[in-house]
Amino acid sequence: MSELKQCFYCSAPVMSANSAVCSAHQKKPEDIVIEGLELHGKINTSDEELLANIRSSIRRGYPHLRPFPPRSERIALVGGGPSLERTEKELVDLVFNGAMLVTTNGAYQWCIERNLRPNAQVVLDARESNKRFLDPYIPTCRYYISSQCNPATWDAVEGREFVMMFHTAADPESEFMKILDEFYLSNFYPIGGGTTVIMRALVLLRSLGYFRFDLFGVDSCWMDGKNHAYPQIENEKDRRFILQTHPTGHPELMQEFRVSPWHIKQLEDFLQLIKLNGKYFLINVHGDGLLAYAIKASADIEMHLDEIGD
Repeated sequence: MSELKQCFYCSAPVMSANSAVCSAHQKKPEDIVIEGLELHGKINTSDEELLANIRSSIRRGYPHLRPFPPRSERIALVGGGPSLERTEKELVDLVFNGAMLVTTNGAYQWCIERNLRPNAQVVLDARESNKRFLDPYIPTCRYYISSQCNPATWDAVEGREFVMMFHTAADPESEFMKILDEFYLSNFYPIGGGTTVIMRALVLLRSLGYFRFDLFGVDSCWMDGKNHAYPQIENEKDRRFILQTHPTGHPELMQEFRVSPWHIKQLEDFLQLIKLNGKYFLINVHGDGLLAYAIKASADIEMHLDEIGD
């Protein structure tokens, strides 16, 4: 029996032997528009640096991710959003009742400081500063590091027992894919998804077989004047907007959120994931941020943006 082929952009099965994507992804993800807004993810590192990082990373000899059949374990996936302060008890209860704790970026240290030991940490960003998200070392933790990460990030996990590389991808014709194809002789599994580490982590974990997710600190908005539950200087100068949103046809239920452009892009990526591949995921979003609101409103929402200067 031949191995099940999965979509280049998600983990949905591909029925055609002549296609690399499922039927829902015949149009590229960046073509999606929310209420007349065209949203395009922008990488914070130059293409030249990304290519150099990939060429360096793939020669380090780490195993790279392969898909697994479905697994029933529940995953508590933790981002760094400000709602973590309000949902800490929910997270603690879930982990103490047996859920696997998977963190991203600075949520790793946030959890460790609260005596929650991550089972896995996911790092995506190509900037050198992301090496700080890998301390302290936890021997039982699995570290999933993107091949686009800076050499300093890879140096930080040198000698650790459980380190696995994954390859982010969005365009099969890109220079990034050409490098990977040449090095691995096309024998690798790309992880598609959105523009943020949380969205990639969702697809990565689904590829590993997990489908039951509780999301914490995934807000897609500022809350109480904070962009994260902990200081993160990279986002302090982000542009901010007032976003007014309500279920379609019910303006009396309107709510306001403070957002940055990457928040809106993450929301779009998430809604697209649910729309196209929701049957492959069971997702519960904790907290009262924009993402949780959109899910409760069944994603049938209207939005209006105004930029603010505070």
